[in-house]
Amino acid sequence: MKKHTSSILIPFLILLLLPSLTHATPASTRPQREAAVARAIDWIHGQFQADAIHGISSCDAARVVALAGEDPAAGRWVQNGVSLLTRCEDAFQSLTRRDVGEGAKALRAALAAGVDPRDFAGTDLIAFIESEYDPATGYYHEYNLFRNDLAIIALAEAGRPIPARAVAAMAAAQNPDGCWGWPIDPDATASDTDTSGLTLHALAAAGRADHPVVGQCVARLRAMQNDDGGWELSGIYGDEVSNVDSTALVVQGLVAVGWDPEGPAFTRNQTAVQALLSFQADDGAFWWRHDQPGTLLLGTTQAIQPLLMTYPNEIPKPLRLYQPLVTR
Repeated sequence: MKKHTSSILIPFLILLLLPSLTHATPASTRPQREAAVARAIDWIHGQFQADAIHGISSCDAARVVALAGEDPAAGRWVQNGVSLLTRCEDAFQSLTRRDVGEGAKALRAALAAGVDPRDFAGTDLIAFIESEYDPATGYYHEYNLFRNDLAIIALAEAGRPIPARAVAAMAAAQNPDGCWGWPIDPDATASDTDTSGLTLHALAAAGRADHPVVGQCVARLRAMQNDDGGWELSGIYGDEVSNVDSTALVVQGLVAVGWDPEGPAFTRNQTAVQALLSFQADDGAFWWRHDQPGTLLLGTTQAIQPLLMTYPNEIPKPLRLYQPLVTR
């Protein structure tokens, strides 16, 4: 593992000394979040009708539609005989070179929609992703940790075991500041909030939300939170302006490892969830940044998952996941 500096020690100790920071908020905001999701899904449907959803983005859209309780292969999600889920299949099947990140998106869409991922787009998606695993390094992707994380999360959602070596590889990739950046490179030192949030989710999906590296990154993310409650891409732009993608991925990671994004630990001028909701426009879509108006499909699909997750103060709702009758 890379050598960690004392820069992450103080905020980490603060979290240990103030256990009350982990307390959940007394009332659930699930109704408000679900209402925001319903508006976002309607906006996605408008994009579908306008034939404005293309490529692997179709898989992102199909997945969140299914998570929101609709069937992306039927009803209003069929146009000219082609469903949104079929567009996802076609997009993956047409790739000239398949990547585990794209495979993970297709797998998660298939799982959420309740179809067999072992026969999707003419591919056994589970076998494809598992074939990309390198036991020597512990990675599913050669150079991109974000895509590696997607593969781990997708396989975990499919009920597949995650190798201990894969968990060790994620932990070893931790940077001196306590979090992670997208390059799989032993000389890399800069973390970004997007990869950090997704790596927290991947560790939780692998059953290691209790890993020591988790608390270190949570402390770092808490220190990096902007006054408006959101996150930027780790100061890369140097302007401390929150964006929807980074905020959504951090909230997603925090919830996955058991932290309440609406609790006092992650409340500035407003909570992290209020910050995420603030990016939603009147038409239901989510903007990337407040100072850059304009709807964003990626930001909209990214925001939906953390809004639908179960927070520490809430009773879990069942997920629509495909469960294979036979483990191959």
